[in-house]
Amino acid sequence: MLLTAIVLQASAAGFAPPLDAPIRVVTERREDARIYRMERDVRFTREGMGYRAEVMLRAGTGETADSTGAAYEAGFGALAGSTLVFHLDPRGAIVAIDDMPALWDRFCRRVAEVAAARRTLAPAEREKLAARIAAPLRALPIERQRAMLASLVVALIADETMTPGSTPVRLPGQSAYGGTIPLEGQRTVAALPGGLFRSTVRADAPDVTLERVTDMDPRTGLITRNRKTLRIRAGGLEKVSVTLLTVDPASE
Repeated sequence: MLLTAIVLQASAAGFAPPLDAPIRVVTERREDARIYRMERDVRFTREGMGYRAEVMLRAGTGETADSTGAAYEAGFGALAGSTLVFHLDPRGAIVAIDDMPALWDRFCRRVAEVAAARRTLAPAEREKLAARIAAPLRALPIERQRAMLASLVVALIADETMTPGSTPVRLPGQSAYGGTIPLEGQRTVAALPGGLFRSTVRADAPDVTLERVTDMDPRTGLITRNRKTLRIRAGGLEKVSVTLLTVDPASE
C-alpha cells in the first residue's frame, strides 16, 4: 500500500517549489582537463496563480578558453552579480523575463568578445569581428533568446514522469563528424530512500554514448542532482564531457 501511494504521488507530481527560501544551484562542467563552475541562488515566491523566480548569478570560475561551450558560459558570466527576475506559470514554464532585451544584449556582447579574443588581431579588427559575431545572436527569435536565459531556472525543474519502470528512449545527438544523429537506449526510474526518484538514461549511437542520472523530488517538482556524461569517439580518440548540477538549500 505504501509503495502504491508513493507511485501515485510521483506520477501525479506537479510543480510546488519551496517559497521564500533561497536555493543554491551549482553547475560544473568538465571536458578532459578543462573545468567550468557556475553558482547561482534561486528564490521562488508566489505571483498570482504562478510563481516569480529571482536568480542571483555568481561569477563563474574555471578555464575553458578553447572549449566550444566556453563562449556561452562567458555570456552568462556577463550577468554575474545581477538579479534576474523570471515569471512562471503554475506548471513552472517561463512566460516572461524582466529586462530581457538588456540582458540579452549583455549576453551577446560577452559571447562575441570571448569568441573574437581567440583570434590574433589588432584591437580595431577584433572589435569588428565581435560585432559580426554578435549580430546573428541578437537577431535570434525571441523564443530562442528566452529559452537560453530561462535555462538558469528550467535546468532545476524536473520535466520527466516519476513513475517507476523502464521505457525505450530516442534522443537527438550530434555526431563527431558533424550533423545530427539519433541516440537510442533505455530510461529507468526507481524510488530512492527519502521519497526521491532517480531517472537513469543510457543511450548511444555508433560514435556517441550518453548517460544521464537525475534525482528528482516529487514533493517540489525540482531536480536535486543531475549528472550527464557524454562520450564522443572519432579517429580512435574519445572526448568525454561531464556536467554535474546540484540543488541544495542555500545558507542565508
